[in-house]
Amino acid sequence: MLKGTIKYSLLVISIWGLSACSTPRTIIINQENIRPIPEPVVTAPTIIPEIKEEILLGQGSKNPNLGNRVGVPKNTPLLGGGKNIYEEENIVTEPVKVSRNQVMERISFPIGEYKYLKKNGSSTVSGTIYLENSHTSAKIKGQKIKLWLNPVTSYSRQWYQESYLGGYKLSKTDKRLYNYLKFTYSDRSGKFNFYGVPAGSYYLTGTISCSKECGFKQTKSIRLVKRISVGSGVTKVDLMKHVP
Repeated sequence: MLKGTIKYSLLVISIWGLSACSTPRTIIINQENIRPIPEPVVTAPTIIPEIKEEILLGQGSKNPNLGNRVGVPKNTPLLGGGKNIYEEENIVTEPVKVSRNQVMERISFPIGEYKYLKKNGSSTVSGTIYLENSHTSAKIKGQKIKLWLNPVTSYSRQWYQESYLGGYKLSKTDKRLYNYLKFTYSDRSGKFNFYGVPAGSYYLTGTISCSKECGFKQTKSIRLVKRISVGSGVTKVDLMKHVP
C-alpha cells in the first residue's frame, strides 16, 4: 500500500516538473509584412480575322440558295486590322437614250461664240445644187431651191450631228440664230450665189423634193448638207447627193 502511494506521488511530481520547465511558445503574424503574390497576366494574342470570299454565282455553285453577295455599307467598310473587305466597284452610268420620235432639247444659245462672228463680208459662194441617181447617173437639178449658210458653232454642230446625221428632232431654234444666217435661191438650172459672205466655216444646206426620177415610188424630200470653208474672193462648191 505504501509502495503504491510513493509511486503515484513520484509520477505526479515528475509531470508537474515537466510542466513547470516548459515555456509555451506563441507565433505572432505581422499583417503588414504579408505581400500578396501577384497572379501572372495572361495576354490573349491578337487574331486578325481572315477575309474569305466565295463565289456563289454560276452553275458550279455549291449552295445556290445563298443568293448574291451583299456589299459592306460605306460607313463600316473595314474589319479588324484595318483591311478593306473589297474595293468599291466603279459605277458606270449609261447615257440616256432618246427615241427618234421624241424631241431632243437644243443646247443653250452660245452668245459668247456668236458675238465674235461677223454678219457681213466681201466673199462670194457659188455652185449648183442637185441629186444624182446612182442607177442611171441622171442629175436632178434643184430648181428654185432655198439654200442657207449656217456658221459652224457648237449650236450648229449639235444640229448637224443629232438632226442631220442622227435623224433626231430638235426643239425650236433660238430666234437669235437667224441674225447670222445667209440665204439665197437657186435658178432653174440649180445654180446659186451667196454675196457679202464673211470668211469662215459654214454648213451649206438645201432640200430637194424628188420621186421617180430619183428611184423612189413616192415623192421624198431630200436634205443636203455640206460643210464648207469660205476664204477671200469666190468660193465654188456644188451641193449634191446620190440617191436612192
